[in-house]
Amino acid sequence: MSALAHSRRLAWIDVTRMLRKHTDWGNGATSAMGAVMYVVIFGASTVSGGYVAYRAGQSLAGGNAGLLDVGPFTAIEAVRGILALFWLVLTMVYVVRAVGQRGTLAQAEGILTVVPTGQAVVGLLLAEYVYFLLWLLPPGIGIGVGLAIGSGTPAPALLVPLAVAAAGVASVGIGYPVGLGIRHVATRFEFVARHKGGIVLVVFVAYFAILATGTLDRIMIRLFEPMQASPFGWYADLGLLGTPALNAATRSAAAAIVLTLVVGLLGVVVGTRVAERHWFSDPALAGADPPATTVEDSAPGFERRLAPIFGRATASLIVLSWRRARRSPMKLLYAFYPLLFIAGPLAGILQSGQVPAYLPYLVVVLVAWMAGVIFTLNPLGDQGAALASTLLSRVDGRRFVRAIVLAGLVVAVPLGVIVTAAVAVLSPVDVETAALLVAATPVTMLVAAALSVGIGMAFPKFEATTVTRSMKTVLPSRWAFLLFTLYLFGTAAAAGIVAEEFVRILATGLVSWALPFGWSVGAGTLYWIAAVALVPLLLAPVVAYRYAVRRFDRYTLA
Repeated sequence: MSALAHSRRLAWIDVTRMLRKHTDWGNGATSAMGAVMYVVIFGASTVSGGYVAYRAGQSLAGGNAGLLDVGPFTAIEAVRGILALFWLVLTMVYVVRAVGQRGTLAQAEGILTVVPTGQAVVGLLLAEYVYFLLWLLPPGIGIGVGLAIGSGTPAPALLVPLAVAAAGVASVGIGYPVGLGIRHVATRFEFVARHKGGIVLVVFVAYFAILATGTLDRIMIRLFEPMQASPFGWYADLGLLGTPALNAATRSAAAAIVLTLVVGLLGVVVGTRVAERHWFSDPALAGADPPATTVEDSAPGFERRLAPIFGRATASLIVLSWRRARRSPMKLLYAFYPLLFIAGPLAGILQSGQVPAYLPYLVVVLVAWMAGVIFTLNPLGDQGAALASTLLSRVDGRRFVRAIVLAGLVVAVPLGVIVTAAVAVLSPVDVETAALLVAATPVTMLVAAALSVGIGMAFPKFEATTVTRSMKTVLPSRWAFLLFTLYLFGTAAAAGIVAEEFVRILATGLVSWALPFGWSVGAGTLYWIAAVALVPLLLAPVVAYRYAVRRFDRYTLA
């Protein structure tokens, strides 16, 4: 078998495994949900991209290219900058993938003993390239066809997908070797490997700070002109060559093809050199003795403080949940995802110095979301190897579920109340509203935790999710995440419609706009729909809590 055939075979195996994983309908709801989400995203991006391109093509065919200008930039210049920035973002995605779970081979020992490293690297690059095409080629085809129909020129239907495919070669060819090099530093240097958890936390905080302060927007704006003038802007000329009124440069389009070949070849050469260094070296902490458990780790201080309040058995379960979280802090990072929702408002606050009136309401919902996912969204899966011992112990369902709920609330409620109070005081809401929001915060957090523990017991997840090839953690299932999030934001929307006239008017306009066939809904009708929906929504946490108790008492290991 030739070298290229080996690489193609490795890529084919990799892609086949991925497709089977996400399309195996007999493998549970998670796989089905992943397949459905791909189809929805794929269809929406293809159709919407094609429609926008069709309208842009009509403007170009009518000689209105000036309508597509962006500030001082002509349409073609603007497209070069936008596409080059998009290419940069995609390249960063491949950097992150290489740093994480794509930084090594599955069954590496077996493959590298029979296949040269270069062939294995090419196989990985081909697999990554196929994933690029699976996500971006369909929208590229939709945009090309829409632009061709709108402009009356057939060239975009072929050249836009060609430009997308060529840009993918450059994105993978640069992103993967760079990410593999970063991974080598992170796993082969002792200081970095030993403090990996702390470094990940710092990176997350820094990323949020960049979003919240608007620094990311400023960085992208500053990068616009350099990226527009870079060779990666040539892909815009390749895709739009022959499109009316854009004046795409033929020389730049030809140069994009040459650039693709050069970068693709360099990606193979550099990737092979880095892989030889990384794959055939031991991790920095390989064979090192695990840190000894300190006296503080086993000291029952927290249990002694909590036992008089909650009882000894419940206190032990609470502290045990905290210890598990401290030993595997990566599973707690997802609880801070709601912070991404307020990154935009925080950037506006830092720039204007004013807190918008809606922010305290949003904060109440977000702290409730965080309280509901810390410990309660996967109570059985979080037990790990101790699940059998827990089920066989004298702990009943009521005590277990109460302990899991309290483990999160004991920490989350004080922090949530403080955050809500601070935001409410700084916002323009009146004192009475601020007091109601602060008083409602622990209630919403308790309701969220009670609901999430029922959902978590109904959709447990025991398989570890790979964060990096050497770091795995058990996260709640996607169904649990989705159902809990839909419930929380649906309840908040229904309560807002009932309680606030402004929210009711806004929701009426949005619902009427979204309804098909010209249908509409009145504000009064929407009020009663929301009021009726609130009844089962507010009763759901009670039902969920009782279900969680029964589920634990009746749960058996297969």
